Amino acid sequence: MSKKPTVAYLTRHTVSNYGSVLQAFATQTALEKLGYDPVCINYYRSDEKPKELVHTLLQCSKWNKNALTRLVYMLTQKPVYSYAGKKFEQYRKIVKLTKEEYNSEQDLILNCPQAEIYMTGSDQVWNTITLNKIDPVYFMSFLNNEQKRIAYAASFGSSSVKDEDKPVMSKLLKKYDFISVRENSGVKIAEELGVNANQVLDPTLLLTKEEWEKIITKRECREKYVLVYQLHPNKSFDKYAKEFAKKKGLKLYRISHCFHHIVRSGKFICCPKIEDFLWYIKNAEYFLTDSFHGTAFAIGLNTQFVDVLPKNYSERISSVLSLIGCESRILKSYDDFSIADKKINFESVNEKINSQRLKSYEILKNMLGECLE
Repeated sequence: MSKKPTVAYLTRHTVSNYGSVLQAFATQTALEKLGYDPVCINYYRSDEKPKELVHTLLQCSKWNKNALTRLVYMLTQKPVYSYAGKKFEQYRKIVKLTKEEYNSEQDLILNCPQAEIYMTGSDQVWNTITLNKIDPVYFMSFLNNEQKRIAYAASFGSSSVKDEDKPVMSKLLKKYDFISVRENSGVKIAEELGVNANQVLDPTLLLTKEEWEKIITKRECREKYVLVYQLHPNKSFDKYAKEFAKKKGLKLYRISHCFHHIVRSGKFICCPKIEDFLWYIKNAEYFLTDSFHGTAFAIGLNTQFVDVLPKNYSERISSVLSLIGCESRILKSYDDFSIADKKINFESVNEKINSQRLKSYEILKNMLGECLE
């Protein structure tokens, strides 16, 4: 029996949130379905380690004004990130990682994992993350010119890139054998940078409702509720969610990986297990979110949802909604509660997603296959 070709993929799998873990797991599952042996390169920079992350984030925070504000930030945020970090370290066990941990480009140059194909995965891998700088590692800068590389559903995170980043990004992207991106804006950015790219689905949408249901907790839903999954600070969103549930005569539940969000409205559920996180979305009467992956799971699990676009990185949500004709699910006014009465036609949505799913699998299959020829 011939050995399956290994695909070593690189994505932002170590961020302590559900989208990060589940998109890595979905990438792994999709590659396995296509007959490959996937392994996620266990890379995260030293300044993104749980013990250092709060210090790193502080540098770009409004709290980095003086000694007092820095102290307040550290005292309030360090326990939050520490708690979430420990929880998600356990949750990431569903992802097959390299035995080696890599914390720098040099680590990867000196001890690159062996694979037939290297792949940049999904999420905001090509965005200016953390310190507002691109990380060349996510552009496979550690590989030599002979090693095969592709990108599946990579994201620039926004509708444009900074002029000062364009020369470096263009040079690195031109070394790829094939590129696919997640957003329609990503296709345009790639073109501006001198490369061709296909638009494909986020890996979480490659898996069907039935496939996700296999890992969801099996238990009875005892009461009807509105579920909130809110990643960005927004008092208006918080107030809206509370009023939304009241008008619908439903309980309000709130999921978060940050325990200090307990002060927000609703019954608080902190860092539930992966299988429970999906259960809460699947069984909600309505789902209110500002999260891209929250939106993706609402679509995939056929849950009625409302999107509150965040100030930053809203492009990825708008893009997927445009793809399935659901732009009307974006909340335009915090006084609008009628959106709850406009039900999503999931029969139509599922047809569109299934069509895009087949197309995306075909693109991924062809990229991988042509690299092995």
